[in-house]
Amino acid sequence: MTGTRIRWAAAFGVAAAVSALLAASGWLAPPASHLTVAREPAGCTILQAENERSGAPTTLRLLSLPGGVTRRVSQAGYWINAMGYSAAQNVVYGVADGTRAGRYHGAHAVRIDAAGVVTDLGVIGRAGAPKPVWSPVTGATAGAVDGARWYVRQGSDLYTVDIDPAGADYLRVVHRTSLRPVSLAIGVDDFAVDPADGLLYGVSATSRGDSSVVTLDPASGKVAVVPGLRFPEGGAYGSVVLAPGAIYATANQAGRRSATFRLPRDGSGPATEVATGPPLVSGDAAGCLAEPPARPPTTSPPPTTPPGQSSPPPTTPPGQSSEPPPPRTETPSPEPSPEPPPPPPPVEQPVVLPPAPVPAPTPPAVVTPPPSTPAPSPPPPAPPTTHHARPEEKTEPVAQDTGRRRTQEKRRWGLTALILVLGGGAAAAHGRRHR
Repeated sequence: MTGTRIRWAAAFGVAAAVSALLAASGWLAPPASHLTVAREPAGCTILQAENERSGAPTTLRLLSLPGGVTRRVSQAGYWINAMGYSAAQNVVYGVADGTRAGRYHGAHAVRIDAAGVVTDLGVIGRAGAPKPVWSPVTGATAGAVDGARWYVRQGSDLYTVDIDPAGADYLRVVHRTSLRPVSLAIGVDDFAVDPADGLLYGVSATSRGDSSVVTLDPASGKVAVVPGLRFPEGGAYGSVVLAPGAIYATANQAGRRSATFRLPRDGSGPATEVATGPPLVSGDAAGCLAEPPARPPTTSPPPTTPPGQSSPPPTTPPGQSSEPPPPRTETPSPEPSPEPPPPPPPVEQPVVLPPAPVPAPTPPAVVTPPPSTPAPSPPPPAPPTTHHARPEEKTEPVAQDTGRRRTQEKRRWGLTALILVLGGGAAAAHGRRHR
Protein backbone atom coordinates (compact mmCIF):
# COMPACT_ATOMS: atom_id res chain seq x y z
CA MET A 1 0.00 0.00 0.00
CA THR A 2 1.35 3.40 -0.99
CA GLY A 3 1.72 6.32 1.33
CA THR A 4 -1.28 8.10 -0.22
CA ARG A 5 -3.56 5.13 0.36
CA ILE A 6 -2.36 4.85 3.92
CA ARG A 7 -3.23 8.51 4.55
CA TRP A 8 -6.71 8.10 2.97
CA ALA A 9 -7.39 4.97 5.03
CA ALA A 10 -6.36 6.78 8.22
CA ALA A 11 -8.62 9.72 7.35
CA PHE A 12 -11.65 7.43 6.76
CA GLY A 13 -10.96 5.64 10.05
CA VAL A 14 -10.92 8.91 11.99
CA ALA A 15 -14.15 10.05 10.28
CA ALA A 16 -15.89 6.78 11.15
CA ALA A 17 -14.82 7.04 14.78
CA VAL A 18 -16.07 10.65 15.04
CA SER A 19 -19.40 9.69 13.42
CA ALA A 20 -19.90 6.85 15.87
CA LEU A 21 -19.16 9.16 18.79
CA LEU A 22 -21.63 11.81 17.58
CA ALA A 23 -24.32 9.21 16.98
CA ALA A 24 -23.88 7.80 20.47
CA SER A 25 -24.13 11.27 22.02
CA GLY A 26 -27.31 12.11 20.06
CA TRP A 27 -25.91 14.94 17.93
CA LEU A 28 -26.66 13.07 14.72
CA ALA A 29 -30.23 12.13 15.77
CA PRO A 30 -33.07 13.48 13.61
CA PRO A 31 -34.51 16.85 14.75
CA ALA A 32 -37.87 15.28 15.63
CA SER A 33 -36.29 13.29 18.48
CA HIS A 34 -35.57 16.53 20.39
CA LEU A 35 -39.23 17.58 20.44
CA THR A 36 -41.22 17.14 23.63
CA VAL A 37 -43.89 14.51 23.25
CA ALA A 38 -47.33 16.02 23.84
CA ARG A 39 -49.17 14.40 26.70
CA GLU A 40 -52.76 14.49 27.80
CA PRO A 41 -53.19 17.25 30.41
CA ALA A 42 -53.62 15.98 33.93
CA GLY A 43 -56.76 16.60 35.94
CA CYS A 44 -57.31 19.23 38.61
CA THR A 45 -59.74 19.75 41.48
CA ILE A 46 -60.58 23.33 42.47
CA LEU A 47 -62.59 25.01 45.21
CA GLN A 48 -65.13 27.50 43.92
CA ALA A 49 -66.88 30.26 45.88
CA GLU A 50 -70.25 31.17 44.35
CA ASN A 51 -72.27 34.28 45.28
CA GLU A 52 -75.62 34.25 43.51
CA ARG A 53 -76.77 37.58 44.98
CA SER A 54 -75.21 40.41 46.89
CA GLY A 55 -74.85 39.89 50.63
CA ALA A 56 -75.95 36.27 50.55
CA PRO A 57 -73.82 33.54 52.17
CA THR A 58 -71.18 32.05 49.85
CA THR A 59 -71.66 28.51 48.57
CA LEU A 60 -68.48 26.42 48.40
CA ARG A 61 -68.23 23.76 45.70
CA LEU A 62 -65.56 21.34 44.49
CA LEU A 63 -65.16 21.19 40.71
CA SER A 64 -63.25 18.32 39.10
CA LEU A 65 -61.52 19.21 35.85
CA PRO A 66 -61.53 18.52 32.97
CA GLY A 67 -64.59 16.33 33.58
CA GLY A 68 -66.66 19.20 34.98
CA VAL A 69 -68.20 17.18 37.85
CA THR A 70 -69.19 19.50 40.71
CA ARG A 71 -70.47 18.87 44.22
CA ARG A 72 -71.51 21.19 47.01
CA VAL A 73 -69.22 21.27 50.03
CA SER A 74 -70.91 23.72 52.41
CA GLN A 75 -72.52 27.11 52.75
CA ALA A 76 -70.25 29.57 54.50
CA GLY A 77 -71.64 32.30 56.70
CA TYR A 78 -69.38 34.85 54.98
CA TRP A 79 -69.19 36.84 51.76
CA ILE A 80 -65.93 35.36 50.38
CA ASN A 81 -63.76 36.38 47.42
CA ALA A 82 -60.06 36.68 46.37
CA MET A 83 -59.16 33.13 47.43
CA GLY A 84 -55.73 31.51 47.16
CA TYR A 85 -54.61 27.94 47.85
CA SER A 86 -51.52 27.25 50.00
CA ALA A 87 -50.16 23.85 49.03
CA ALA A 88 -47.67 23.91 51.92
CA GLN A 89 -50.46 24.35 54.49
CA ASN A 90 -53.15 22.55 52.45
CA VAL A 91 -55.66 25.32 53.22
CA VAL A 92 -57.38 28.07 51.24
CA TYR A 93 -57.19 31.71 52.32
CA GLY A 94 -59.97 34.14 51.36
CA VAL A 95 -61.10 37.70 51.91
CA ALA A 96 -64.42 38.02 53.77
CA ASP A 97 -66.18 41.38 53.49
CA GLY A 98 -68.97 40.50 55.90
CA THR A 99 -71.48 38.00 57.24
CA ARG A 100 -75.24 37.64 57.12
CA ALA A 101 -75.45 40.33 59.75
CA GLY A 102 -73.76 42.87 57.49
CA ARG A 103 -70.45 44.08 56.10
CA TYR A 104 -67.22 44.37 58.05
CA HIS A 105 -65.65 47.77 58.61
CA GLY A 106 -62.41 46.17 57.39
CA ALA A 107 -62.05 42.92 55.43
CA HIS A 108 -61.25 39.78 57.40
CA ALA A 109 -59.10 36.83 56.43
CA VAL A 110 -60.80 33.43 56.53
CA ARG A 111 -59.20 30.00 56.30
CA ILE A 112 -60.95 27.04 54.65
CA ASP A 113 -59.60 23.57 55.44
CA ALA A 114 -59.92 20.37 53.47
CA ALA A 115 -63.25 19.54 55.14
CA GLY A 116 -64.77 22.90 54.09
CA VAL A 117 -64.70 24.37 57.62
CA VAL A 118 -64.34 28.17 57.52
CA THR A 119 -62.44 29.97 60.30
CA ASP A 120 -62.40 33.75 60.77
CA LEU A 121 -58.81 34.94 61.34
CA GLY A 122 -59.52 38.61 61.92
CA VAL A 123 -58.86 41.86 60.09
CA ILE A 124 -56.25 42.03 57.33
CA GLY A 125 -54.35 45.18 58.35
CA ARG A 126 -51.09 46.83 57.48
CA ALA A 127 -47.79 45.49 58.79
CA GLY A 128 -46.67 47.33 61.92
CA ALA A 129 -50.13 48.43 62.98
CA PRO A 130 -50.61 47.47 66.66
CA LYS A 131 -54.36 46.88 66.36
CA PRO A 132 -55.66 47.12 62.82
CA VAL A 133 -59.33 48.01 62.47
CA TRP A 134 -59.33 48.96 58.82
CA SER A 135 -58.15 46.91 55.83
CA PRO A 136 -56.79 48.14 52.48
CA VAL A 137 -58.06 44.97 50.74
CA THR A 138 -61.75 45.58 51.44
CA GLY A 139 -63.70 44.73 48.29
CA ALA A 140 -60.88 42.67 46.73
CA THR A 141 -61.92 40.40 43.84
CA ALA A 142 -58.76 38.49 42.85
CA GLY A 143 -56.36 36.38 44.89
CA ALA A 144 -53.59 33.78 44.56
CA VAL A 145 -50.95 32.24 46.84
CA ASP A 146 -47.26 31.77 46.01
CA GLY A 147 -45.39 30.19 48.91
CA ALA A 148 -45.86 32.42 51.96
CA ARG A 149 -47.16 35.34 49.86
CA TRP A 150 -50.85 35.92 49.23
CA TYR A 151 -51.45 38.30 46.33
CA VAL A 152 -54.71 40.26 46.47
CA ARG A 153 -55.95 42.76 43.88
CA GLN A 154 -58.16 45.63 44.98
CA GLY A 155 -58.83 48.25 42.29
CA SER A 156 -55.60 49.03 40.47
CA ASP A 157 -53.33 47.94 43.32
CA LEU A 158 -51.75 44.57 44.05
CA TYR A 159 -51.23 43.83 47.76
CA THR A 160 -48.94 41.20 49.21
CA VAL A 161 -50.17 39.58 52.45
CA ASP A 162 -47.85 37.49 54.63
CA ILE A 163 -49.38 34.09 55.43
CA ASP A 164 -46.44 32.55 57.28
CA PRO A 165 -48.04 31.44 60.58
CA ALA A 166 -44.68 31.72 62.34
CA GLY A 167 -43.96 35.24 61.04
CA ALA A 168 -44.43 38.48 62.95
CA ASP A 169 -46.58 39.96 60.14
CA TYR A 170 -48.91 37.01 59.72
CA LEU A 171 -52.03 38.15 57.83
CA ARG A 172 -50.66 41.68 57.40
CA VAL A 173 -50.13 43.62 54.16
CA VAL A 174 -46.37 43.84 53.69
CA HIS A 175 -46.21 45.36 50.19
CA ARG A 176 -48.29 47.32 47.68
CA THR A 177 -47.68 47.45 43.92
CA SER A 178 -49.49 49.74 41.45
CA LEU A 179 -50.73 47.90 38.36
CA ARG A 180 -50.26 49.48 34.91
CA PRO A 181 -52.02 49.94 32.57
CA VAL A 182 -55.12 50.41 34.68
CA SER A 183 -57.37 49.73 31.68
CA LEU A 184 -56.27 46.10 31.70
CA ALA A 185 -55.78 45.66 35.45
CA ILE A 186 -59.23 46.67 36.67
CA GLY A 187 -60.89 44.06 34.47
CA VAL A 188 -59.04 41.13 36.08
CA ASP A 189 -61.42 39.55 38.63
CA ASP A 190 -59.21 36.57 39.46
CA PHE A 191 -55.76 35.21 38.66
CA ALA A 192 -53.49 32.24 39.36
CA VAL A 193 -49.72 32.17 39.86
CA ASP A 194 -47.36 30.14 37.67
CA PRO A 195 -44.37 29.01 39.80
CA ALA A 196 -42.30 28.60 36.63
CA ASP A 197 -42.10 32.35 35.90
CA GLY A 198 -43.65 33.90 39.00
CA LEU A 199 -46.30 35.76 36.98
CA LEU A 200 -50.02 35.97 37.68
CA TYR A 201 -52.37 34.85 34.88
CA GLY A 202 -55.93 36.20 34.60
CA VAL A 203 -58.60 37.23 32.12
CA SER A 204 -59.23 40.94 31.49
CA ALA A 205 -62.88 41.60 30.67
CA THR A 206 -62.48 45.31 29.83
CA SER A 207 -62.99 46.69 26.36
CA ARG A 208 -59.26 46.80 25.90
CA GLY A 209 -58.75 43.36 27.34
CA ASP A 210 -61.58 41.82 25.31
CA SER A 211 -61.56 38.61 27.46
CA SER A 212 -57.89 38.02 26.66
CA VAL A 213 -55.45 36.24 28.95
CA VAL A 214 -53.13 38.72 30.64
CA THR A 215 -50.12 38.46 32.95
CA LEU A 216 -49.45 40.59 36.03
CA ASP A 217 -45.91 41.00 37.32
CA PRO A 218 -45.96 41.27 41.16
CA ALA A 219 -42.54 42.92 41.18
CA SER A 220 -43.13 45.70 38.63
CA GLY A 221 -46.94 45.82 38.40
CA LYS A 222 -46.86 45.48 34.60
CA VAL A 223 -49.97 44.00 32.99
CA ALA A 224 -49.58 42.49 29.50
CA VAL A 225 -51.79 40.58 27.06
CA VAL A 226 -50.70 37.04 26.17
CA PRO A 227 -50.94 36.76 22.35
CA GLY A 228 -53.26 34.11 20.96
CA LEU A 229 -55.01 33.21 24.26
CA ARG A 230 -58.59 34.45 24.49
CA PHE A 231 -61.81 33.32 26.13
CA PRO A 232 -65.35 33.88 24.83
CA GLU A 233 -66.88 37.26 25.60
CA GLY A 234 -69.15 36.83 28.59
CA GLY A 235 -68.58 39.55 31.13
CA ALA A 236 -66.37 39.14 34.18
CA TYR A 237 -64.32 35.97 34.66
CA GLY A 238 -64.42 35.60 38.43
CA SER A 239 -62.61 32.21 38.70
CA VAL A 240 -59.24 31.43 37.11
CA VAL A 241 -56.94 28.46 37.84
CA LEU A 242 -53.90 27.00 36.12
CA ALA A 243 -53.79 23.27 35.48
CA PRO A 244 -51.13 21.26 33.67
CA GLY A 245 -51.32 22.38 30.04
CA ALA A 246 -54.49 24.50 30.36
CA ILE A 247 -56.13 27.57 31.86
CA TYR A 248 -59.62 27.19 33.34
CA ALA A 249 -61.81 30.28 33.73
CA THR A 250 -65.44 30.70 34.78
CA ALA A 251 -67.60 33.46 33.34
CA ASN A 252 -69.96 34.73 36.06
CA GLN A 253 -72.76 35.37 33.59
CA ALA A 254 -72.81 33.72 30.20
CA GLY A 255 -76.40 34.43 29.28
CA ARG A 256 -78.57 33.12 32.08
CA ARG A 257 -75.93 30.86 33.57
CA SER A 258 -72.30 30.69 34.53
CA ALA A 259 -69.91 28.69 32.38
CA THR A 260 -66.44 27.21 32.93
CA PHE A 261 -64.10 27.00 29.93
CA ARG A 262 -60.82 25.21 29.27
CA LEU A 263 -58.18 26.91 27.09
CA PRO A 264 -54.92 25.16 26.05
CA ARG A 265 -51.97 27.23 27.18
CA ASP A 266 -50.02 26.55 23.99
CA GLY A 267 -52.79 28.05 21.84
CA SER A 268 -53.38 24.76 20.03
CA GLY A 269 -57.15 25.18 20.16
CA PRO A 270 -60.02 27.44 21.20
CA ALA A 271 -61.66 27.53 24.62
CA THR A 272 -64.17 24.73 25.19
CA GLU A 273 -66.98 24.63 27.75
CA VAL A 274 -66.62 21.97 30.46
CA ALA A 275 -69.21 22.94 33.12
CA THR A 276 -72.14 25.24 33.79
CA GLY A 277 -73.93 26.60 36.84
CA PRO A 278 -76.32 29.30 38.05
CA PRO A 279 -75.59 32.94 37.13
CA LEU A 280 -73.36 34.63 39.72
CA VAL A 281 -72.98 38.13 41.08
CA SER A 282 -69.38 37.26 41.96
CA GLY A 283 -67.26 34.18 42.30
CA ASP A 284 -63.74 32.95 42.85
CA ALA A 285 -61.67 29.78 42.69
CA ALA A 286 -58.52 28.26 44.18
CA GLY A 287 -56.60 25.17 43.16
CA CYS A 288 -55.38 22.74 42.07
CA LEU A 289 -56.05 21.13 45.44
CA ALA A 290 -54.00 18.29 46.83
CA GLU A 291 -55.47 14.84 46.37
CA PRO A 292 -56.70 13.19 49.57
CA PRO A 293 -54.07 10.88 51.07
CA ALA A 294 -54.41 7.21 50.30
CA ARG A 295 -55.87 5.10 53.09
CA PRO A 296 -53.11 3.16 54.81
CA PRO A 297 -53.32 -0.58 54.29
CA THR A 298 -54.94 -2.51 57.08
CA THR A 299 -52.31 -4.13 59.19
CA SER A 300 -53.00 -7.81 59.41
CA PRO A 301 -51.14 -10.33 61.55
CA PRO A 302 -48.59 -12.39 59.68
CA PRO A 303 -49.99 -15.64 58.38
CA THR A 304 -49.34 -18.63 60.56
CA THR A 305 -47.33 -21.29 58.84
CA PRO A 306 -49.19 -24.62 59.02
CA PRO A 307 -47.28 -27.49 60.61
CA GLY A 308 -45.23 -29.40 58.12
CA GLN A 309 -44.84 -26.48 55.69
CA SER A 310 -41.79 -24.30 55.31
CA SER A 311 -42.05 -20.67 56.50
CA PRO A 312 -41.89 -17.85 53.88
CA PRO A 313 -38.45 -16.39 53.10
CA PRO A 314 -37.38 -13.40 55.24
CA THR A 315 -37.95 -9.87 53.93
CA THR A 316 -34.91 -7.98 52.66
CA PRO A 317 -33.91 -5.39 55.32
CA PRO A 318 -34.20 -1.69 54.34
CA GLY A 319 -31.10 -0.29 52.69
CA GLN A 320 -30.12 -3.53 51.04
CA SER A 321 -30.70 -3.92 47.33
CA SER A 322 -32.38 -7.08 46.28
CA GLU A 323 -33.69 -8.00 42.88
CA PRO A 324 -37.34 -9.03 43.01
CA PRO A 325 -37.84 -12.73 42.43
CA PRO A 326 -39.40 -13.72 39.12
CA PRO A 327 -43.15 -14.18 39.17
CA ARG A 328 -44.20 -17.66 39.98
CA THR A 329 -47.38 -19.59 40.35
CA GLU A 330 -48.13 -20.50 43.89
CA THR A 331 -48.31 -24.28 43.82
CA PRO A 332 -48.14 -26.19 47.08
CA SER A 333 -45.00 -28.24 47.07
CA PRO A 334 -45.49 -31.94 47.83
CA GLU A 335 -44.66 -32.79 51.34
CA PRO A 336 -41.75 -35.20 51.70
CA SER A 337 -42.88 -38.71 52.53
CA PRO A 338 -42.31 -39.35 56.20
CA GLU A 339 -39.66 -41.87 57.10
CA PRO A 340 -41.04 -45.14 58.43
CA PRO A 341 -40.94 -45.17 62.20
CA PRO A 342 -38.26 -47.42 63.73
CA PRO A 343 -39.48 -50.87 64.73
CA PRO A 344 -40.53 -51.09 68.35
CA PRO A 345 -38.20 -52.88 70.70
CA PRO A 346 -38.93 -56.61 71.04
CA VAL A 347 -41.38 -57.35 73.79
CA GLU A 348 -41.64 -60.80 75.20
CA GLN A 349 -45.20 -61.97 74.65
CA PRO A 350 -46.72 -64.65 76.84
CA VAL A 351 -47.62 -67.92 75.10
CA VAL A 352 -51.35 -68.27 74.83
CA LEU A 353 -52.55 -71.89 74.84
CA PRO A 354 -55.96 -72.97 73.63
CA PRO A 355 -58.40 -73.63 76.47
CA ALA A 356 -58.37 -77.25 77.59
CA PRO A 357 -61.66 -79.12 77.21
CA VAL A 358 -63.48 -79.80 80.41
CA PRO A 359 -63.15 -83.59 81.14
CA ALA A 360 -66.29 -85.61 81.58
CA PRO A 361 -66.85 -86.75 85.14
CA THR A 362 -65.61 -90.30 85.78
CA PRO A 363 -68.50 -92.57 86.72
CA PRO A 364 -68.01 -94.27 90.05
CA ALA A 365 -66.62 -97.80 89.80
CA VAL A 366 -69.09 -100.56 90.50
CA VAL A 367 -67.59 -103.68 92.20
CA THR A 368 -69.20 -106.89 90.96
CA PRO A 369 -68.27 -110.39 92.05
CA PRO A 370 -66.16 -112.20 89.48
CA PRO A 371 -68.07 -114.82 87.44
CA SER A 372 -67.17 -118.42 87.77
CA THR A 373 -66.10 -118.47 84.15
CA PRO A 374 -65.09 -114.99 83.28
CA ALA A 375 -65.24 -113.99 79.67
CA PRO A 376 -61.94 -113.11 78.10
CA SER A 377 -61.26 -109.44 78.19
CA PRO A 378 -60.82 -107.86 74.78
CA PRO A 379 -57.35 -106.50 74.14
CA PRO A 380 -56.93 -102.79 74.78
CA PRO A 381 -57.37 -100.66 71.68
CA ALA A 382 -54.20 -99.76 69.83
CA PRO A 383 -53.14 -96.15 70.04
CA PRO A 384 -54.07 -94.03 67.04
CA THR A 385 -51.45 -93.84 64.31
CA THR A 386 -52.65 -90.62 62.69
CA HIS A 387 -49.74 -88.24 62.16
CA HIS A 388 -51.86 -85.16 61.26
CA ALA A 389 -52.94 -84.25 64.72
CA ARG A 390 -51.51 -84.86 68.08
CA PRO A 391 -54.06 -85.96 70.64
CA GLU A 392 -54.62 -83.36 73.22
CA GLU A 393 -53.75 -84.37 76.70
CA LYS A 394 -56.69 -84.21 78.95
CA THR A 395 -56.07 -82.27 81.99
CA GLU A 396 -57.22 -84.19 84.98
CA PRO A 397 -58.99 -82.19 87.53
CA VAL A 398 -56.95 -81.55 90.54
CA ALA A 399 -58.51 -83.31 93.44
CA GLN A 400 -57.77 -82.92 97.02
CA ASP A 401 -55.00 -85.37 97.95
CA THR A 402 -56.34 -87.20 100.94
CA GLY A 403 -55.62 -90.66 102.33
CA ARG A 404 -59.06 -91.89 101.49
CA ARG A 405 -58.66 -91.00 97.86
CA ARG A 406 -55.39 -92.88 97.59
CA THR A 407 -56.94 -95.95 99.21
CA GLN A 408 -59.79 -95.98 96.64
CA GLU A 409 -57.31 -95.73 93.80
CA LYS A 410 -55.31 -98.68 95.11
CA ARG A 411 -58.44 -100.81 95.43
CA ARG A 412 -59.47 -100.08 91.83
CA TRP A 413 -56.02 -100.96 90.49
CA GLY A 414 -55.95 -104.20 92.53
CA LEU A 415 -59.41 -105.23 91.28
CA THR A 416 -58.36 -104.51 87.69
CA ALA A 417 -55.23 -106.61 88.06
CA LEU A 418 -57.23 -109.53 89.57
CA ILE A 419 -59.70 -109.47 86.68
CA LEU A 420 -56.84 -109.56 84.17
CA VAL A 421 -55.16 -112.51 85.93
CA LEU A 422 -58.36 -114.53 86.14
CA GLY A 423 -59.19 -113.75 82.53
CA GLY A 424 -55.74 -114.84 81.37
CA GLY A 425 -55.95 -118.12 83.30
CA ALA A 426 -59.34 -118.96 81.86
CA ALA A 427 -58.08 -118.31 78.37
CA ALA A 428 -55.08 -120.62 78.91
CA ALA A 429 -57.26 -123.44 80.22
CA HIS A 430 -59.61 -123.17 77.31
CA GLY A 431 -56.74 -123.47 74.91
CA ARG A 432 -55.43 -126.61 76.48
CA ARG A 433 -58.80 -128.31 76.10
CA HIS A 434 -58.89 -127.72 72.43
CA ARG A 435 -55.44 -129.02 71.68
